Amino acid sequence: MIGGPRFLHTLCALCCAVVLAGIPAARAATSVTGVAATEQLSELLRVHDLGTSVAVGNRYLKQQCLVAVRGVLERLGSERHLGPEWKRGNPFWDRAEAAMLEPLHARMQAEWASLQWLTPEWVQMGSESFSAEDLAELLRHFRTAIGEKQAKIIDHSIAFHVAGYYGMSGKLIQDYPGTEAEQKALTYAWDDEDRAMRFSIESSNNIEGQRFALSPLGAKYQKTLIIKLTGILNARIDELARGLPGEAASETALADPFLTDFRAANDR
Repeated sequence: MIGGPRFLHTLCALCCAVVLAGIPAARAATSVTGVAATEQLSELLRVHDLGTSVAVGNRYLKQQCLVAVRGVLERLGSERHLGPEWKRGNPFWDRAEAAMLEPLHARMQAEWASLQWLTPEWVQMGSESFSAEDLAELLRHFRTAIGEKQAKIIDHSIAFHVAGYYGMSGKLIQDYPGTEAEQKALTYAWDDEDRAMRFSIESSNNIEGQRFALSPLGAKYQKTLIIKLTGILNARIDELARGLPGEAASETALADPFLTDFRAANDR
């Protein structure tokens, strides 16, 4: 279906491939395994700060938590004939919403924002894409000042594609009520990262950076992260979002006291 998740993930991948198509590909990597490779890949993951991508996910998942909770509260109001006053902005509704939202939001923080889930997927992606020699060279480069700057550029590119997927699909609802704090945090994170990754192309210090970016390994690393890691992050967000309606329905009991109080207040 045009506009569906598969189409949009493919579109992002194709856009990246077109941009980088003229750069020679790195040699095919021999999959690496074992404790040493896992340690190398874990260190390589620590090079990156995915805070802005996390902020994009936080904003979207908070929206979807609210959509799910409000859907349940609307259904309960209809089933229990609570009338037109049972709506957002009513103090009983707002308390019920807050009570139901809390466990969902906490789950999203644990299962998304903590990034604890990412390490196994990163290790699998890296072990299938890079040789032991590649990993050693990547770590050597990213330990330098120029390498640190390029890591920020890659991080910002990943965030751009994560955000672009939700913006292009129309999934991210602009100014959705209740997401103000997450939107503010995303704006600040985006602006800070954008400033941090800027550099002068005229500086002689950037020769090594340009050499790496245009090398087969450098190009492959950028493509791998922008295409594959973006896909991993978006897939995780979408997976969590799909489960939210069911999770919200399972928290109905948390709203019951407020529905009871609302009916009592309106029966007086």
